[in-house]
Amino acid sequence: MNTDKMNTDRIAKQRLNVILIVDTSKSMGGNRIQQVNNAISDIKNKLIDMQNENANVDFYVTIITFSTEAHLYNNDRMKNVEDLDFQPIKAGGQTNLHLAYVELKDLLQKEKKGGIMPDFGGVAPIILLLTDGHPGRWPLTDEMNALRQLPWFNVAIRYGIAIELDDKRTIDVLKDFVGSNGDVITCYNPNLLEKIIKIIILTTSKVQSTNTAIRAKKESVKSVHADVKMQIQESLNDVDNWEW
Repeated sequence: MNTDKMNTDRIAKQRLNVILIVDTSKSMGGNRIQQVNNAISDIKNKLIDMQNENANVDFYVTIITFSTEAHLYNNDRMKNVEDLDFQPIKAGGQTNLHLAYVELKDLLQKEKKGGIMPDFGGVAPIILLLTDGHPGRWPLTDEMNALRQLPWFNVAIRYGIAIELDDKRTIDVLKDFVGSNGDVITCYNPNLLEKIIKIIILTTSKVQSTNTAIRAKKESVKSVHADVKMQIQESLNDVDNWEW
């Protein structure tokens, strides 16, 4: 294969950032964290296939884990999906979601300000936050206000997964995070968690990557979100029969 052509294609493509914010507190141990690990491993392989077939975008993945502290997985601010060296995540500690918000704020700055987002143009990022418990510190008003000051946060397509909980405070936190640019999915059956993560990320990525008009314009993102939300809901309605 012509290496020069491959490099030219890579330069010409837009970058689509997929950001996963993963609760790794003690309560996520066992089957829950295993489901998350399985989902991320499979998502990596399918995004590689999608990237190879797509003329519009390359996929870059960032994983923020949070428990007692928040960390960038492997200290990588973002990684092309082909270069992502994913090893299983372990669970332990508390649920300090506010620290993950601080990490996310730094990432969603424009590149000229030290972040990972383009200074001009670009594709709206996809952000998935998943948790199974109360934030260790609440409310998260200051951290959310800081995120809302960022144009890239406001146009991001955002989803939240509430894992085996029916707690109004936590659901409200997730709803506040996703705002009008996303949805909160409640996963009462932990055995469906892997499937739900994959449905959200892969469906959203497919829609985002095939719309060349998607840039940092709120009107375009809203239109795409409506399509994504419909596809995800249709998939979740038949999740027991979902096959990958």
